[in-house]
Amino acid sequence: MITCLGLSPALDVTYGVGALTVGGIHRPDWKLALPGGKSFNVARALRALGEPVRAIAPLGGAVGAQIRADLLADGLDVVEVETDAPTRTCVSVVDAGDGRITEFYEHAAPLDDAAWAGITDAVAAVDEGWLAVSGSVPEERADHLAALLAAASARGIRLALDQRGPALVAALAATRPDVVKVNRVEAEEAVGAGTAAELAARLRESGTRTAIVTDGAAGSVAADDCGAWQAAPLSAGTFTVGAGDSFLAGLLSVLSADLPLDEALRRAAAVAAANTQRPGAALFDPGEVARFADDIMVTRLLEDGHAS
Repeated sequence: MITCLGLSPALDVTYGVGALTVGGIHRPDWKLALPGGKSFNVARALRALGEPVRAIAPLGGAVGAQIRADLLADGLDVVEVETDAPTRTCVSVVDAGDGRITEFYEHAAPLDDAAWAGITDAVAAVDEGWLAVSGSVPEERADHLAALLAAASARGIRLALDQRGPALVAALAATRPDVVKVNRVEAEEAVGAGTAAELAARLRESGTRTAIVTDGAAGSVAADDCGAWQAAPLSAGTFTVGAGDSFLAGLLSVLSADLPLDEALRRAAAVAAANTQRPGAALFDPGEVARFADDIMVTRLLEDGHAS
């Protein structure tokens, strides 16, 4: 079982327009509205890959009620934490002319003590498998979350973190995650500038067992006790929203079976590529994943970071 924890869920609304004009009136050609935030995206991708998954998230207000109804209709197993704070809405606009995506992300609502108690109880009830934590964390809850993760790790729960800033720093100080998956910018915030291979090595020195650094058009690097590997990128499709979350889902779908990291890296890159082929985070066709995986080159890296 993989449990996805997110403290900043959202209703993700995507509009497709012929051309985005600042100051203009737009009538979208199409619209998607999905339960979102990174953790719900990861959960949806895992379910598409056939993995047993549940999600934990605070939901409040009218938007929270809509997300709750959508999740129930989709059959996703969710532990809902009640909160008085309204759940946010995030909007993306896809310009059909040039393929660019313009995004408007509301700030996540703070978590009051009652909501945090609900999160604590829900995480304490996780008694097996992986706990994947992704998305933004209120700064005042970073140390609280780190302590919660340390307790989960101490009782044998495997941790996969896709976080940044104070939340990532606090988690690395409090416990030793099994996986940290971040992009280049997030990695540099935590451990300073460097190549993707150098950043992965420094993240491991900071405490994680396995480090993965994604680097857009340059591909991704993964490192563990057995070595380091680089996955060359595929030509991405237009719809990049949710690609990183799909990447994490693909990674965990292999690591949860205790298969090698290089195989997990290939699957992760393939799932991310499949995500970019159509609008909507984690709405990829699972049948495309194997096709993309056949085209992804994964190379073992030498200690100096160059391909062997």
